[in-house]
Amino acid sequence: MKTKSIPSLAASALFAFSLLLFAGCNSTSVVDTWTAPDVSKISFNKIMVVATFPDGVTRRAAEDALKAQITHAECITSYSLLGAESDLRDVAKVSAALKASGVDGIVVMRPVSDKDKISYVPGMMYPGPYRTFGGYYNQSYALSPFVYESGYFTTDRIVKIETNIYEAPGQRLIWSAATTSTNPGDLQQLIKDAASAIRAELVKEKLVVPQS
Repeated sequence: MKTKSIPSLAASALFAFSLLLFAGCNSTSVVDTWTAPDVSKISFNKIMVVATFPDGVTRRAAEDALKAQITHAECITSYSLLGAESDLRDVAKVSAALKASGVDGIVVMRPVSDKDKISYVPGMMYPGPYRTFGGYYNQSYALSPFVYESGYFTTDRIVKIETNIYEAPGQRLIWSAATTSTNPGDLQQLIKDAASAIRAELVKEKLVVPQS
């Protein structure tokens, strides 16, 4: 995996990313993990979180939600340190701000895709009494009429987010993964679910210690 700088990550993420609420079951899983070969443990004293969403309001809300999930170290948001979205594309300004703040770790969340997945659930035919245990063993089971339930389509919203962890001040990428969330709720819930899944993966890989 090629290492990218914070500014280039922010610039590549400025695309339309709607956050609409869809009904359904919410689940988040981690895919495509990568760890720098020389990294066996990840531990920071002060972390800056960056959410490269396309507008300031969404960016600030996402960074606040991500910051709330980090309780094992001091955490600041990029908007409190750098301000405008354009600042994230200014390499000199980013480097100076990181040095001045004393940050030793950076967590970047970048939306990758937001798509709808349409699936078809086929219909089925079964005897009427099959719906109940008693009905199944009823003597009239063999003579019962068949019931047919029609198939139907379902629409699931799949949101993919990339999370990168960098060392500072060198801004070297040390860990990366993507999460896919099915039918997420609002923005805060989406970030919370992604952060929780990332944390669980880091614990699984023994890169961080479990929180008590």
